[in-house]
Amino acid sequence: MPHSVEKEFTFTFSSKEGKSKLTVPVTIPLVSSCTELVGRLQKMHNLPCNVIDELEKKLGEFTARETGRMHDQNGEENLQLLRQGKVNSNTLVDRWTKAYCKEVKEYATIQEEDPMRTFANVYHTLIHSPALETLLNLEHTYALAMENIIRQRDKDLKHLEGKHQSEMEVALQHVGESYRDDDINSLAQRHFDNMQLGEGKWAGELSQLREEQKREYHDWVHRVFEDTQAANTPSYVQRLRTVSATLPAAEDEERQVQNRLEESFTIHLGAQMKTTHNLRLLCTHVLDLCRHKPHTVGGIVVPQPQRLQTAMSLYSNSLCGLILLVDNRLNSYTGIKRDFAGVCEQSTDFHFPDVGRQLLAVEQAFAAANAVRQARQLQNVQEGDSVSVHSNGSGSSGGSDNQDRSLGAKLHTGDFYLTKHSNLSEVHAVFHLVVDESVRTGDITSRHPAILSIRNIIRLCFRYDIQTLTIPLLLTHEMTEEMTIPWCLKRAELLFKCVKGFMIEMATYSSQVSRTIQFLVPRGLSEEMFAQISNMVPGIFRLSNTLVVKTS
Repeated sequence: MPHSVEKEFTFTFSSKEGKSKLTVPVTIPLVSSCTELVGRLQKMHNLPCNVIDELEKKLGEFTARETGRMHDQNGEENLQLLRQGKVNSNTLVDRWTKAYCKEVKEYATIQEEDPMRTFANVYHTLIHSPALETLLNLEHTYALAMENIIRQRDKDLKHLEGKHQSEMEVALQHVGESYRDDDINSLAQRHFDNMQLGEGKWAGELSQLREEQKREYHDWVHRVFEDTQAANTPSYVQRLRTVSATLPAAEDEERQVQNRLEESFTIHLGAQMKTTHNLRLLCTHVLDLCRHKPHTVGGIVVPQPQRLQTAMSLYSNSLCGLILLVDNRLNSYTGIKRDFAGVCEQSTDFHFPDVGRQLLAVEQAFAAANAVRQARQLQNVQEGDSVSVHSNGSGSSGGSDNQDRSLGAKLHTGDFYLTKHSNLSEVHAVFHLVVDESVRTGDITSRHPAILSIRNIIRLCFRYDIQTLTIPLLLTHEMTEEMTIPWCLKRAELLFKCVKGFMIEMATYSSQVSRTIQFLVPRGLSEEMFAQISNMVPGIFRLSNTLVVKTS
């Protein structure tokens, strides 16, 4: 069935010589307009002007008639093929459905734009505009308001706890006189209920304030973006000035930020295809990389420059990640997880769900992931494979740990889950890496589950544009008694060599992008030990040599 045919068009008209006849071939369907074709025929055959209108009318009727006839013929041939079974009816239906949905408005599918995706594009545009400073100041103002509410909550709960403690001490002193055991139990239950009620009250206020700030922030960002797009400069400038004028004054007692030890290196990896990367050795607490560190400029409280860099790279290909060592319980109630959750709640996250909701999503996904893992372990047992991915590198795991693994009730050593943040100081993504007491021993190897998981984390960083990653060099966040000088040097050497091998391995599968690895050591480390660890870097990594040009 042809898509076009050529037909002869005949036109008879009167001229001074008598009757004249024009016969020309015309391609059906007509590619150009009838007016254009008539103009070309007039010039080519020197036609008189008085026949142009009639020629255009006859040509239009001819092309319409022949085009309809060609379509009818093609349609009849297609129907004949369909009746004979030479055309797949399902494929034909899909093609027609797709054509109608894409071309006909009545049948088109209404696609609603994702509000968060729209907000991300708007925010990325504004954060790279003159509104940058105002955006950060607005976020900082909201953070100070949230911090004030949290301070009031802590004060109220502390007062309530002290009151309960005093009542309990008085009751225990008069046990057997005016208080019986049942009275003590009732008093403890009443104290527990009062504490739960107080915590619930403050949690509701914080949640309400957080949602209100998030809604106001999104509305403000969209209004400023609309003002900039409409070139409404006075309104745009007025919004910026209004926010800048509401910045809080400096506090009477300035917040002192603890200094941290740092040393940076530029290294080369690879023999033939060399890649250049940056190493940084840090001595500070891990949460100092997450906690906001405000300071004053001209009597006004403003965020530090690190926050500026983090905000500008939020929707970019240069993200920052952090490995946080946690236990095998998926909650935020104890230890460093509680401290990290406290840092996250100091300010509202305007781009991602809060930590509690993200952990809830991880918990829901954990059941499916655990089912896959149990099926894989069962398959390995059936195949006689006795090697477990989660076997302890030091061989010191106990029976209770093995029982937990068989039940699949908890996370395993080496498991990790990810949370995303936009309200932290120097971090966008946090990898919560599960470790146990075995990392405190001095005989772990490169096959330890925690070290193997660091390899997987580095692979994810290479894959998803996390250009900066902070790794706990000693696989611990606190200094303990067993961490002697030989212990620290041995652990640092192990992590240095393993990370070097992982980066060389991953560089072969990705682009030659310069990345930054930050090795973090606990705050209590002495300056002498920090210097010894720093001196190990040139012996393990190939440093970039400084080019010295001498002129005579």
